[in-house]
Amino acid sequence: MKPASFDLLQPESWQEVLNGLNDYGDDAQILAGGQSLIAMLNMRIAKPKILIDINSIKDDVPIIDNKSNIEVSALYRQLQLENRAHTKDELPLISECLPYIGHQQHRARGTVVGSLCHADPSSELPLCFIALKGQLKLQSLFSKRMVNAEDFFVGPLLTSRNNNEVIKSVIIPKAKEKTGYAFKEISEKHGDFALASFAAIASHNHVRFVVGGVSDEITAIDWLTEDLNEIEDLINDFVWDLNTSTDQYTSERYKRDIVRDLGFKTIKTAMNRKNTS
Repeated sequence: MKPASFDLLQPESWQEVLNGLNDYGDDAQILAGGQSLIAMLNMRIAKPKILIDINSIKDDVPIIDNKSNIEVSALYRQLQLENRAHTKDELPLISECLPYIGHQQHRARGTVVGSLCHADPSSELPLCFIALKGQLKLQSLFSKRMVNAEDFFVGPLLTSRNNNEVIKSVIIPKAKEKTGYAFKEISEKHGDFALASFAAIASHNHVRFVVGGVSDEITAIDWLTEDLNEIEDLINDFVWDLNTSTDQYTSERYKRDIVRDLGFKTIKTAMNRKNTS
């Protein structure tokens, strides 16, 4: 199929973007990497009256390296972050998840912010962003606001972004000392959507565990323990609270079993890394 007809705006400044969003609202779509949007346009799932291509913006700052975090702009590509010299040390969880996102060709075009905006519950970056408690900077023509990761994702492919807002950048916390980070995923083959994905962050007497792909939402939980036997019991209780169901890929039982098995291994890996960080 081909997209329905639309007008194209290629702004050279963020001010032009904000003007366009204010004028068109729900009838506008923002194009950055386009790895999800182009397919949705071709299938006519998305039918905007105007497409705002932000790749022509000239006043964008791609990345800001702060003391405790990294601020990534809306045009920063996933492969740029993957190949950045300090990503592995400063953002170990993000560094570990990035190779699982599609294939290198997808990451060369896809943006970090675009993946978050798409809000797919089986996607790797939203999972890790929630695990790290990142933040998003949203701006409209008349206001600015900061949104926490867990408040941004409100459902499958749904976010709390208003139709007149653009996400200018996202803030990703850097790794902390004496803290272990781990990411694991299972899919039918490399580059496919995750059947289940897991992120774990372990520090002194604390574990943050996040699960994606097994239900319609990414689910995070925090436990005040570092006893692996207790964690095994906590995971078993946790899986019964997940809103899982059988689909065309896997059964509900399989999803619960994989959370118990691979989820536990993810936490164990994070705890082992805590002792060497």
